[in-house]
Formats: sequence, C-alpha cells, structure tokens
Amino acid sequence: MARSSARNLADAAGSGTAEVAGPTPMMAQYIEIKAANPDCLLFYRMGDFYELFFSDAETASRALGIVLTKRGKHGGADIPMCGVPVERADDYLSRLIGLGHRVAVCEQTEDPAEAKRRGPKSVVRREVVRLVTPGTITEDRLLDPGSANLLLAIGRRKVSDAAFAYGLAAIDISTGRFALSEVPGADLAGAIARHDPREIVLSDAIHADPALARLWAETRAAVVPLAQAELEPASAERRLREQYGVATLDGFGTFTRAEIAAAGAALLYVARTQLAARAPLCVPTREEAGTTLAIDAATRANLELTRTLSGERVGSLLDAIDRTVSANGARLLAEHLAGPLTELAASRRAARRARSSTSRATA
Repeated sequence: MARSSARNLADAAGSGTAEVAGPTPMMAQYIEIKAANPDCLLFYRMGDFYELFFSDAETASRALGIVLTKRGKHGGADIPMCGVPVERADDYLSRLIGLGHRVAVCEQTEDPAEAKRRGPKSVVRREVVRLVTPGTITEDRLLDPGSANLLLAIGRRKVSDAAFAYGLAAIDISTGRFALSEVPGADLAGAIARHDPREIVLSDAIHADPALARLWAETRAAVVPLAQAELEPASAERRLREQYGVATLDGFGTFTRAEIAAAGAALLYVARTQLAARAPLCVPTREEAGTTLAIDAATRANLELTRTLSGERVGSLLDAIDRTVSANGARLLAEHLAGPLTELAASRRAARRARSSTSRATA
C-alpha cells in the first residue's frame, strides 16, 4: 500500500465523519499499525492466521495465488482480505520476498484473556516484531543456500560538473560480510550486476536521477529510496562509529566520501529492519579497484555466468560447474565467477584456500 493510502486510512479512522465513522476496534488497530509500516505488506496475526487487508490483501492474493475474500466494511466499501496459516507462514514469506516484497510481521503480544479483562471492547495488543525484506533476511530457512543474500547501498560524490563517483556498500547480514568500494558512473551498472544484490538502498536524489532511471527499472533487485536528509555525510560517519563503538574510523582504513555515504545508508536500513537488534557485522573492508575483472552488465548477462538470460540459475555456468558441498562453498564459487580475480597472487591465494578447505573436508 502506498504511503498516501495508509495515511488516508488512518485519517478515515479518526475523522468522525458519517461516511467513514465507526471502524471496529480491531480494524482501527490494524489501520494504525499499517500507517506506521506503509511500504510493507502487513502480516497481522489473528489466532492461527496472518491476515492481510485492503490493497495488501489484493497484492498478496495475486502474488501467492490465494483466495481474496472480504471482512466487514470501511467507508461504506467492502474490505478486501486474505490470510495464510501461521504454521506455513515461512513458505509464503519466502515467495513474497522472492518477488521483491517487504513484509512486516505483526504478532499478538498478550493473551486474549488479558484483553477481555480490560473490557468487552478491548483489542489484543499487537506490534510489529520483525521486518522481512529481500536484502536483510537472517533466517536460514528463508535463504538460498547457494548464493549470497546481499543488501547493496549506494552513495555518490561529485568528481566534476557532469560526473559522479559511486560508493557501494555490500552487506550480507546472514554472514556479517561488509565490503565497500567505489566505481565511476560508467561502471555502476556492471558493479551492480557483479554483486547481484537482492535489495538496493539509495538516496531519493540518486533514485530520481533521470540518467539512472533505466538502471533502476531493469534491475532484478528491490530498490528502496531513503530521504536524502537522513543520509548526510556527518550522520553516515556517526552511524559507523556507533556500530563498532569507536571514536574514529582511522583504524579501519581510508574510505571515500561516497563509500562512507553508502555505508551509512546500509547501516540505517539494517537498523530499521532489525528493529531493536544490532546486526553482527564484520568491520568494513575496502575492495580496491582493479582487483576483479571489469565486466559490463550486457556482457555479464550474455555470458550467463551465474544466471541465464531468463534469470534462472539452472543452465548457467555456475550451475554447470558447481560441485561444492556446503552453502559457504557455493556462495564463494558464485562470488569468484561473478568477479574473477585479476591478480595472479590473489588467484593463487584463493586456490590455496580452496585446496586447504577440501583437504580438511576429506580428512
């Protein structure tokens, strides 16, 4: 549901007009929680089911192929509704996340008997306990074991009157990986294709840049714009210091302003999706330019390194050569295929690590 739609629902609940007056206490609670999570599908716990209402129900019904029904009226119109059983929720969550949707899971936080003691019209207390998004999944049962689940944040700095350099922050929240890099504008599409993120976070200014409109339209990742005012350089650096409990970033190495901006955007988004929990991220490392082979997006797609032209893993080069026996091994192989190393010494180190891992596994 769009922000404006959620706001309208909230306004209607409290307007007191004859046309829209009188939502049930349960529906008023739903509208309030939905208004606080306008960009997510809201899984609203009711007994043994998660229910969805209004346009969320219509979206989920189409995406999941489940029956769309109705429950009561709001503003004189039927309220669309659908639901999924709690015991199968992960299956449905996985399908929605795979389609690029974000989901807010709202649970009952008290026993219904407690609500009854407060009065006959009292509603069971509920609150959002987790936000599930394509790039911030932590549950093993929702992850693809054969590929990294990357959140990619993008920042930028001006290098001339007509050109920008773009900072990239790649986070795999399930493993703690946190890598920063910077590319010229001409290489941005290729860098995004190499990372193959599930979700991209960036400022609304970058998202609205006409020169990049086609890139955002064609990417397979879910794209999430954040307000530019939240991503100022000073606040980005402060978030990094707070994440690691340090007074200065000097011990981490030298990062560009664009990389710091990207890192700050990534940490802001991760903090929002993980609610009260602090993500256990590794110290950020900087990927130097030129250490991996530069492959533009079109060439990468035509080579079908990790996915076919139709976006499937089956039929790709990765699928043909993957003989790994662990999820970490499969992810590492996919990473090396997506970004082949250009330095002989680095390639030899990677080969030695692979041989060492194989020897330990077969010992």
